[in-house]
Amino acid sequence: MNESVLALMCVEGIGPRIYKNLIQTFGSAREVFQQDKTTLKRLSFLSGEMAENIAGKKYGDILDLQLKWMEKHHAFYVTQDDKAYPEVLKHIYDAPPVLMCFGNFKKDDQIAFAVVGSRYPDDYGKLMTEHIATGIAKRQISIVSGMAKGIDSIAHQCALKEGSRTIAVLGTSLDRIYPAENRRMFHQICEKGVVCTETLIGQKLAPGNFIRRNRIISGLSRGVIVTQAGTKSGALVTALAANEQNRDVFAVPGDCFKGKHTGCHRLIRLGAKIVEHAEDVLNEYPFLNERLAPQRDWIIDSSAERDLSRQEQDIIALLDKEGVHIDMLIAKSRLTRPELMSALLNLEIKGYIKVRPGDYYVRNI
Repeated sequence: MNESVLALMCVEGIGPRIYKNLIQTFGSAREVFQQDKTTLKRLSFLSGEMAENIAGKKYGDILDLQLKWMEKHHAFYVTQDDKAYPEVLKHIYDAPPVLMCFGNFKKDDQIAFAVVGSRYPDDYGKLMTEHIATGIAKRQISIVSGMAKGIDSIAHQCALKEGSRTIAVLGTSLDRIYPAENRRMFHQICEKGVVCTETLIGQKLAPGNFIRRNRIISGLSRGVIVTQAGTKSGALVTALAANEQNRDVFAVPGDCFKGKHTGCHRLIRLGAKIVEHAEDVLNEYPFLNERLAPQRDWIIDSSAERDLSRQEQDIIALLDKEGVHIDMLIAKSRLTRPELMSALLNLEIKGYIKVRPGDYYVRNI
């Protein structure tokens, strides 16, 4: 575990984007803390107040709170440099630099499906969620959701009942179980799966945190299944994030005259695959018949990558859609500059990547 990363995320105002810019500029969180105030204030993406807080180490009390609380409650945190950090999550846009966790991520979690939907489902929504989530759980495939009321809770319960793994991604900190009625489920998931969040201990409830966590739900998943959703359901945000992350989106159709299904119908019009049974999802992935296929077969993207060399696949895995500087790619790929430039040129010709001003490279898939 890299305490410097956690410390940097304890600085008020720093989120995944600013964190990433700092790492691309200085190479590591540890190096960020070696910079003086003047150097930090020159950065266009960093406010003067944030520069003051980093240089003046004004994050100490918050960091101390995180470490003491986790030690007391047997929680832990993982950073993107840790082996325990989910590999599939590293490659999404705005990947969380730190995850606070109970439980443990396991190899089986590399193939998982998110089941999400309305907080207030009708009987049909409940029935379809149980039907699909149970079918997935019976195959001992991990189910990811947000531990909210309604669909999320039903999905987690189905996994627990079948003895399957389940991952709950919270929109709150670990010290605040929300909703309170899910306290028992919270502890069950901690024992048999993972409860995780990017929200720091002690932070107040904030609606924005629930929206931001949706990208983590989809990021941990091979596909997102929306079993029931209205027009304004947060599940649509998760589905949108899934689409941006090159994940598959599935939706359950319902009664056209009921508002509780309008979100799913909208997703279907936009290209989501219709799902009525768990098999409709699982049959999309023939490799599931062999249980867990190599993760890289789908992390980077589609079957089109199979014409790439292992080296080219590894380089694409280092990129995102925001941009990574050439110096960072050299450091992470361990290739010489000529070797890397040759590979990058081939990838650009094939259409897999683009180059931006300043020697930044972005994924084009």
